[in-house]
Amino acid sequence: MQKRTAMMADVAAVLERIPGDWIVDVTEEMVRIPSVTMNETEVCGYYERQLSDLGLEVDVREVTTGRPNLYACLKGQGDGPTLMLNGHLDTIPNQTNQPCYREGDLLYGRGTTDMKGGMAAVLGAARALLESGTTLAGDLWLTAVVGHEEPEAEKDGPKALIADINSGRIAADRIIIVEGDDELWVMSMGSMVFTITLTPDNGGRHTQYVDFRDNPIRYAGDLVAAIATKQDDLDVNEVHPLAGPERIDLGILHTGDYFNRTPVSCRFTGTRRWSPGKTAEMILDDLRQLVAPIAEAGGMQAEVTMEHEREPFETPLDDPLTEAVSAAHRELFDEEPRVIGRRIVGDANLYVHGSGVPTIYYGPSNDTAHADIETVSMTRLVDSARVYALAAMNFCGVA
Repeated sequence: MQKRTAMMADVAAVLERIPGDWIVDVTEEMVRIPSVTMNETEVCGYYERQLSDLGLEVDVREVTTGRPNLYACLKGQGDGPTLMLNGHLDTIPNQTNQPCYREGDLLYGRGTTDMKGGMAAVLGAARALLESGTTLAGDLWLTAVVGHEEPEAEKDGPKALIADINSGRIAADRIIIVEGDDELWVMSMGSMVFTITLTPDNGGRHTQYVDFRDNPIRYAGDLVAAIATKQDDLDVNEVHPLAGPERIDLGILHTGDYFNRTPVSCRFTGTRRWSPGKTAEMILDDLRQLVAPIAEAGGMQAEVTMEHEREPFETPLDDPLTEAVSAAHRELFDEEPRVIGRRIVGDANLYVHGSGVPTIYYGPSNDTAHADIETVSMTRLVDSARVYALAAMNFCGVA
């Protein structure tokens, strides 16, 4: 009873020091700093100063010139597990020149929800822990990465963080990525971009000399129909309880170069998303089996390749991290958090498979990420900081 009473007193001391107005101000200041992927230098400098102002030693880990990951640690007493709070500082372009302003409970601007708000909430949680004099049993790492959003970066920031975990430069027994909604996002499907190329023997001939039954475009249609049938099967037989059916989708179909000439190739590009328990190689082999009989029937050579593949992840509900965050949410809001999975992939897919560290998402919001008008609830920013602070106490323990 004495230990429980002491813990409750610690929680109260931390929560009353969550600096709500300061968190919102920091979010707004970061949003006003443009930081499209590959141009993150200024916002990294700002975030580094915020960490330093908290009295933390900052490890400035340059990914490429002028583009650093930032690492800082609230040292525990060394006898508890290590938690990492992680997020990215880059944004997608501000295509609509959306201004930054406040209206009611909402803060508007590119990066408010994706994900400068979450990164400001991390600073608020750390500040409350420090100012309350709370010492955790385990270490709490605060990490900010570059290179998340735009494909040209090739996820260089998250990959550098993985390398630094694996080398021992930084540490983590569990990771919370501070984006998403106020719910436990505990799984994401795997994803790949696939390209199917069919190369016919009779391509490049006048269509009048090729019976339409032998025209490669006819077999391109057969492949589209086979993909549709495949999705019908996935809708029934491959349904994840959190994320729903697996998906196969086409985005590009390119065939032919002249109106009365048979195509020299037929190329299909799309995405495939799959549930935990399968691998990218298994999915690629399944695609090849789907294509093979159609290519053979049309006398064509088939090539199926993949890129940007990400393996799925799922963190169990009885994992110490999900339990710690669930308990924090329940303590603060007197309700069980919603548990979700998604088809979309993110850095958790990389962290889990690259470093072996179980990871979940919990954040202030997600519904306007990448939207023309991006917003975040200022109330939710403060609530997220409260959850992060209490989750760290639950997971790392309090000395």
